[in-house]
Amino acid sequence: MINTFHTSYNPPPVPPRAGYSKPRLVGNTPLVKFLSVMLLLLMILTFGGFLYLFQKLNMLQDSYHDEVSLQRLQECADSSMGEDSMTECGKLMEKYKAVIAKVSQANEKLSKLTGGPHFLGPAAHMIALTEHKDKTSAFLKTNSLLWDEEHSLVQDVRLSNERDKLTIQYPGIYFIYSQVTFSRNSPSSSLKQSIKITVPKKHQGKELLKSFCSLKPNPQNLCTASVAGVFHLEKDQQIYVTVTNTSLVNRESCNFGLFKLR
Repeated sequence: MINTFHTSYNPPPVPPRAGYSKPRLVGNTPLVKFLSVMLLLLMILTFGGFLYLFQKLNMLQDSYHDEVSLQRLQECADSSMGEDSMTECGKLMEKYKAVIAKVSQANEKLSKLTGGPHFLGPAAHMIALTEHKDKTSAFLKTNSLLWDEEHSLVQDVRLSNERDKLTIQYPGIYFIYSQVTFSRNSPSSSLKQSIKITVPKKHQGKELLKSFCSLKPNPQNLCTASVAGVFHLEKDQQIYVTVTNTSLVNRESCNFGLFKLR
């Protein structure tokens, strides 16, 4: 007899045989997961390595430029250089002065916010002692310039009791600068300023830097002698500025300073 019965339902599934297990997907195996993690770590380490090398190269490049600038400043102390070289030295000094001004402004802002002084290291920017504060006319009794500590910036260096010398407390490489303005001429000698340093076991100071300027006969004229250089200073050494004659100096336009480079 032929079965002619039809239905729209699917036939029931065949039950699995004994001992049969469904195969696992290859992508879910522990080996693939481990390899994926290792590949991700390798990519992170490679990216981090390239980033580190890039920053290191930038630091080395900046350090090289700093060394060249310091060497150039050291060469500027040589008085036998030509006019073109001295012009280049003047431009380099102006850049360093701009950096000093920015650092000072940042420190002043930070001091106002936190209520205390904050500096990056040993530094000083000295202002000449005015006639109003020089009651005993001590300024005119010596060829060393005297400084007004109250209106000057002094950090981690010490001004002597005579108010003429800065004493180094931390050894290192320092940038030293000085600017002296003369308002009168000297018929017997040239207008000169010198930065000197005390030498242990010697009474006379050693001259580090010097500069000159000249005045025309017109009494209203002024001339300014500027000098700067980089030197290695030891602890307890003293730095000071001398001039031809302090009576020829315009006190309102004289400054002297230093700061530690490293």
